[in-house]
Amino acid sequence: MMKSIAHISLVTMTAIALLGSQPEYASSQSTDSTLSKAEPSQQGFSVNHMDLSVEPQKNFYQFAAGNWLKKAVIPDDKPSVSSFDELDEQNNQKIQKIIKEAQAKSSQSPKGSITQQVGDFYTAGMNTELLEKLGATPLKSELNKVKTLTSKKDLIPLLAHQNLIGVSSIVDQYVAPDKKQATVNALYLSPATLPVSNREFYLSPNFEPQRKAYLTHIAKMLSLIGENPSQAEAQAKTILEMETALAKVTLSPTEARDVDKVYNKFTLAQLQKSYPNFDWQQYFSLLGLTDVKEVIVEEPRYYEKVNVLLKERSLEDWKTYQRWQYLTAKAVYLNDDFLQEKFDFFGKTMFGVTALPPRNRIITDTLLSSLNPPISQLFVKQYFPPATKAKTEIMVANIKAEFKRRLEQNPWMSEATRQKAIAKLDKMKILVGYPEKWLDYSAIEIKADDYFGNHTRLTEWKNRYNLAKLKQPVVTEYFVLNGTFPTQVNAAYVPSSNSIQIPAGILQPPFFDAKLDNAVNYCSIGAVIAHEFTHGFDDKGRLFDGDGNRKDWWTKEDGENFSQRANQLVKQYNQYEVLPGLFVNGQLTLGENIADLGGITIALSALKRSLTAEKLATKIDGFTPEQRCFIAWGQLWKTKDRPEIVRQLVQTNPHPPSEFRVTGPLVNVPEFFPTFSIKKGDPLWRDPAERVTIW
Repeated sequence: MMKSIAHISLVTMTAIALLGSQPEYASSQSTDSTLSKAEPSQQGFSVNHMDLSVEPQKNFYQFAAGNWLKKAVIPDDKPSVSSFDELDEQNNQKIQKIIKEAQAKSSQSPKGSITQQVGDFYTAGMNTELLEKLGATPLKSELNKVKTLTSKKDLIPLLAHQNLIGVSSIVDQYVAPDKKQATVNALYLSPATLPVSNREFYLSPNFEPQRKAYLTHIAKMLSLIGENPSQAEAQAKTILEMETALAKVTLSPTEARDVDKVYNKFTLAQLQKSYPNFDWQQYFSLLGLTDVKEVIVEEPRYYEKVNVLLKERSLEDWKTYQRWQYLTAKAVYLNDDFLQEKFDFFGKTMFGVTALPPRNRIITDTLLSSLNPPISQLFVKQYFPPATKAKTEIMVANIKAEFKRRLEQNPWMSEATRQKAIAKLDKMKILVGYPEKWLDYSAIEIKADDYFGNHTRLTEWKNRYNLAKLKQPVVTEYFVLNGTFPTQVNAAYVPSSNSIQIPAGILQPPFFDAKLDNAVNYCSIGAVIAHEFTHGFDDKGRLFDGDGNRKDWWTKEDGENFSQRANQLVKQYNQYEVLPGLFVNGQLTLGENIADLGGITIALSALKRSLTAEKLATKIDGFTPEQRCFIAWGQLWKTKDRPEIVRQLVQTNPHPPSEFRVTGPLVNVPEFFPTFSIKKGDPLWRDPAERVTIW
């Protein structure tokens, strides 16, 4: 369970279009007093992004970023464009340079070296001539395994093998610290990831046109591996029926946020008794897991349905289902026919994207998700100087000191709970830029002529590496999860390790720019850092202690006080209308909303403490530091989305749309109102009694 700052990254966007599925103060002040006019830029903070024709009392998001919103054009090959995407693009250009340098040297580099692996993976992915020649050949071996199944018992070895090579199908598992005993690794059973990750796609009448298109997509994909059209259409109906059956019993995104609901410990005997149509001991053994004694089942109702389907559905239905799950998981690593068909459905139909990304971008994004630690080492070496890391760590210390001060002064928290909260904050680990120890990928064979095989070998190695942790002591590894890779424009809090990870990728101009004034830096990257600190104390983070254990360390009264404030925030966000008839889900987004409120509140407080009275009165571009702080916050989240993706993000994503990430927290910050002369009767006015203060 990881809480991240970005609602969705550009790398993830590309994947979606193809796959579907952030002591006393250290002295870190910049020289504000010497600045009289900020340097305008096309990206990052700029007064040129503002729409000064809009009154901030009426629509602050448009005031802060309206000019950018008017001029921003969503590229044909993307579902959206945002501040995060802009920095992603900058980083991507740097990464492209790194990859091409590696490609030029890979044939002369030692096998297993970073240069050889990165260069040869990219070469293989860019060799479209070979991929066209191969066609569907890379799939044949696994498809034959499905074809030769003689009984449902044969499904168990097939499922175990396919899980290892990256096919989720009907069962999935991973090893992570036990949520209630963080010093011990536990085996978790999670629901399989369906090809369309939005549960509502399968269940809502609103998605009927897309479901019809999905049937056509499945049939076309099956035709590409040799099925005749009539059989492919019949098989598509079977596949959709089975996926829908599983979607019906999967927890909604809001339900899945319940920490206790997704923690259900079974002994192996209890697991087998509860779901007798699945041979669990054989399955675990084939995964390389021996002597499994306990398993944590995230969604028991889901596995009840799997158990029923294993009995009710015929062997032929299961062959059809497994063939499809393997095909859809691996198709993007084949030739253009498969890639284009995947994109036509997931990109065009589901997200309104009109053009495939360039081939080099697709392969680069695949490299970043598959082989990130090696690439990150090269990225950090070239583009993340020690001075940036040092400056960030000073800001982190300042933000942490401010958070601690606010805990010490919190008016609604008892002393008993306060001391435990401070103890948790003191234990919180903050990692900046990159890991102290890099994960070693040198044993993985990467070939310059085997794009499909490269990805399969990487996936299997990573899955086996994870599963091998089950019998080992917990050793926390940082910057290894998607969302926290050093190259990513993101930041994250991880409750199980009580840690914050701030990748080097986000610590680049314009998110963090030493040339800009404190107000901009504190209320952009500083607010991201404060956001992550706050996640440790949001509605889920507060349920874990400083050692990463699920433990109730709150007094009953303090827990009720927190819930009262949190519920008030839920009600506020439930009133925000994104599209006609489509409202923000305040419960689904609660953790992020609490973190956003804490982020801007704490960043502003830290900023004010860092400046003298004289500096607080100094204007840059005609705006005071407090005004620039709030404007920077508004521009941090500037985003233009296609309507298709907005609708799905509102239903599935724990982050609210950008407009409400800006104004939702601000109308609860007391300083916001006098800073922009917002008075009773103005659209953005909120009575003090209705403002929410948590941290």
